[in-house]
Amino acid sequence: MTDKKIYGLTGMSGAGKSTVSESFKKAGFFVIDCDRIAREVVRKGEPCLDKLQRLFGGGVITADGELDRKAMGSIVFTDADKLKLLNDTIYPYITYKVITMCENAGGRFVLLDAPTLFESGIDFICDGVVSVTCDKEKSVERIMLRDNITRESAENRLSSQHNAEYYKSRSDFCIENNGTPDMLRAEAEDTARKIINGN
Repeated sequence: MTDKKIYGLTGMSGAGKSTVSESFKKAGFFVIDCDRIAREVVRKGEPCLDKLQRLFGGGVITADGELDRKAMGSIVFTDADKLKLLNDTIYPYITYKVITMCENAGGRFVLLDAPTLFESGIDFICDGVVSVTCDKEKSVERIMLRDNITRESAENRLSSQHNAEYYKSRSDFCIENNGTPDMLRAEAEDTARKIINGN
């Protein structure tokens, strides 16, 4: 993949990664949605889902044979060991699919929209990392609104993730989203241009 420039996009939940991803796509990046791939690898009939059922039990599978995301979430978001087990199980399946998509991507610049970029180890194929962060309170409010969950659930979700400093220290570009959506889009577009122009 020497002809490609692959950048990873990650950051805090509720920080605005989706908006940044859209801006990069408009700037000419081929965007790979790693969350979508994560959903695909645990679909009914996929080997990854069978493995999760063996590890976590039938309680994480719906009557229709699909992954019960709420049941799985209630297990892993309050237990670091279980979260690690989940991640260690699904990441190899996601990584294989991501690498295949990168090889077949149109255009020179690829963006991996990957909330768990570092945890999955997929950052090893990246030429650089872009992270999106925000104040913790803003993150909590956005998660509550986006996912229609309680403050406690939103805070539990955040506490299972890394803080802003973690992302800043591991990124080539860090976009702080404490302002308006228009301000976020402008900064994202500027960052995308810098990468394309080699700045």
